[in-house]
Amino acid sequence: MVVAINQPCYLPWRGHFALLKTSDVFVFYDDVQFTSNTSRSFFARVQLKTAAGRRWLTVPVRKSGKFGQRIDAVAIAEDGRWRARHAAAIREAFRGAPFAAAVEPALEALSGRAWERLAELTITTTGLVAGLLGIRRETLRSSALDIGGAGSERVLAICRALGATRYVSALGGLDYLDHEAFDAAGVAVEYMDYDLSPYPQLHGAFEPYVTALDTLANLGPDAGAHVNARTVPWREMLARRAATAGRA
Repeated sequence: MVVAINQPCYLPWRGHFALLKTSDVFVFYDDVQFTSNTSRSFFARVQLKTAAGRRWLTVPVRKSGKFGQRIDAVAIAEDGRWRARHAAAIREAFRGAPFAAAVEPALEALSGRAWERLAELTITTTGLVAGLLGIRRETLRSSALDIGGAGSERVLAICRALGATRYVSALGGLDYLDHEAFDAAGVAVEYMDYDLSPYPQLHGAFEPYVTALDTLANLGPDAGAHVNARTVPWREMLARRAATAGRA
């Protein structure tokens, strides 16, 4: 049983879907602290490749007086206009793409209703895009699991509750997971080694980190075949990082 856990993100890049594809059960980590306005936060924003270069699409959320709120508590500042703007920007970016129509189900879901909570928006649309990519896995929300704790201890508790024999993590886990504790519990930790291979893409030099909708618009039925990664045991990944730091 392979378990992966990641925070829900807005129309995320293809690596997010590669992590989902690698798992048997994928847990949206939706009850941890929401952060914004940092270079590593993609909970409410995503990059879109356009004729004018990369631009950010950001969901407006209510933050005033809500420092420390959980992701599943974040309310969208809903006025209806941002949804139409995002859908229009995406359609314009993919105008001329051979399979631009492939993203329409996601855009219709995005713009066709009001969204009260950020997690509701991101989890729903991520599931829809995964289906368009041909990726179908069991998904759960950590907020529904009733498993306490924090950090590495909680991740391990979730893995044990789900009967995991392998836990596949994004690279951020290198900074806080207690790998020996996982080993002692019989859960092998592996890290994602993302396939960043280029595919035909509009608007100049290839950009790998933009929304996965880009993959769909340019590749259509072949998009899922370009959402991949290999997994690397934790000791090997730590050795890689040490070697990279040594060359810096």
